[in-house]
Amino acid sequence: MEFRWLTRKELTQIENIDRKELIEEVYYVRDQELKLVKEYYDIEGWLPSELALYTQRLTSIFDRDGVIIGAFDKDILIGIVSLESYLIDGKTMKLDMLYVSHDYRKKGLGRRLVDIISQEASELGAKELYISATPVRNTVDFYLRLGAELANPPDIYLFELEPLDVHLILPI
Repeated sequence: MEFRWLTRKELTQIENIDRKELIEEVYYVRDQELKLVKEYYDIEGWLPSELALYTQRLTSIFDRDGVIIGAFDKDILIGIVSLESYLIDGKTMKLDMLYVSHDYRKKGLGRRLVDIISQEASELGAKELYISATPVRNTVDFYLRLGAELANPPDIYLFELEPLDVHLILPI
């Protein structure tokens, strides 16, 4: 397994990440508490429009001098993590994106990517990561296991961008 910064040209390789996931529970934030609700979604992969938006988002982060790190298995991108280039309130950086291919989940790859991006953020002066997580139970539980807590209050601007997400702070 190889971990390295991605070049601008490599950003389109996000399409190689297998997003497949069966979702049975999602979180909603109510009165500053997480409430688990049964909802069923069968994610089969990237929608073409979604893939284009995520590639564009990564390109924008890259062009703003953000950090984008990929995990490769035999030259195939199997995981990606990205970090915005600016500090929020002088101490927080936004972990913008984390994806791990289906067959590589629950093997420590996501944790390793978060560790790597946390080190990068720390070197840039951050004390914590802001995470706007999709409300899927597996995703939110992953960040909670790493020590993240609900952002109280969430960043107003980031909350407006993704009001259905679970907004978290992860000390680094």
